[in-house]
Amino acid sequence: MRLLLIGIDMGGTNTRMGVITPYGKILNRIQYRTDVSKGVLKMLEELASRLQDLIQQIPEKDHSEIRVGIGVPGPVDLNRGILIEPPNLSELHQFPLRDFLERRIPFPLVLENDANAFTLGEGWVGAARGARHYCGVTLGTGVGGGVVVNGEMLRGVDGFGGEVGHMVLNPEGPICGCGGRGCLEVFASGTGVRRMVLEAIEREGHKGLLKEETKDSEKLTSEEVFRAAERGDELAQRVFQEMGRYLGLGLVNLTNLFNPEKIVIGGKVSGAWNYFISQAREVLYQRAMRGQRERVEVVRAECGDDAGILGAAYAAMKQN
Repeated sequence: MRLLLIGIDMGGTNTRMGVITPYGKILNRIQYRTDVSKGVLKMLEELASRLQDLIQQIPEKDHSEIRVGIGVPGPVDLNRGILIEPPNLSELHQFPLRDFLERRIPFPLVLENDANAFTLGEGWVGAARGARHYCGVTLGTGVGGGVVVNGEMLRGVDGFGGEVGHMVLNPEGPICGCGGRGCLEVFASGTGVRRMVLEAIEREGHKGLLKEETKDSEKLTSEEVFRAAERGDELAQRVFQEMGRYLGLGLVNLTNLFNPEKIVIGGKVSGAWNYFISQAREVLYQRAMRGQRERVEVVRAECGDDAGILGAAYAAMKQN
C-alpha cells in the first residue's frame, strides 16, 4: 500500500489543504476562504466536503493508505480531539472536531496546533530540516511557536506546552489577549506593530509616509507599516527595530531554556525581516549564555504558506 498524507491548515480567514508524499512533496493543494458567518456546522461541513473532493481526485486512492492531519488555531486536547478556546473560531471551543470529521472521512485523522504544525513543517522539509533540537516562532496577528526536543514536540502535561508568544518580557507592559501583561505577542506580532506605531504618533506626532495610513487608525495594518518602512519612513523603521529588540529577548529565553540548534522565524510579519532581524540577533548575542548563543542559528522559514499543511501531514505520518 502506498502511503499518502493530507495536511489541512484551518485558519480563521483561509483554509488550505494538500496531498503530500511521505517525503514532503506536495502533489496537489487547494485553498478557500473560511466562512464563519454561516455558523460552525456549515463551516465544518464545507471543510469535510472539500476534503472528500480532494481525496476523490487522488488517482490511486483505492490502493493507498491515507492519513489526515489538521492544524487548528489555539490549544488542542490531543487525546480527545477537541479545540480549547481557538482565537477567531470561538464557537469551536470544546467542539469534538476529530469525531465530527472521522464520521465523514474513513481515514485516521490527527489534530495539531497550527503553530506546532508550522514548526514541524519547517523541521521536516524547511529551514530546520535535519535538526533534532529546534524552535519555531510564527509572527502573525499574534505570536505562536513550538519547541522540538530530541526530535519530539514538547507538549507539557496537558498538551498545551510551547506557547512561545506568551513568555512575559515586561510584567508592566501592555495587556495581552491571553489576559497577561507584557507577553512577547504584544511586541512582536502584527497587532503589536500597529499598537506601537499608533502610540508613537500619539506621543510625538508624525508627518511622514504613515500620515495617510493612520487617518483611520482602525484600518492600519502591519503590512502598511512595512510598506512605509520600505519607502524610508523613519517611524515605521524605528518601530520594527523596537519589535526586533523585544523579539531578541524572546530568542534569549528560548536559547537559554532549550539550547536549540536552530530557531526558525516565519509568519506574515517576518516579511519585514530586514528591518528587525539585526536588532533581534544583537540582543540574542548580548544576553544569551555564551555556549548556547554560539550554538544557535536564527533562520528565516522556507516553506511559506505551505508550512502548516506540511506540518499537519507530518503529524499524521508520525501518529502511531
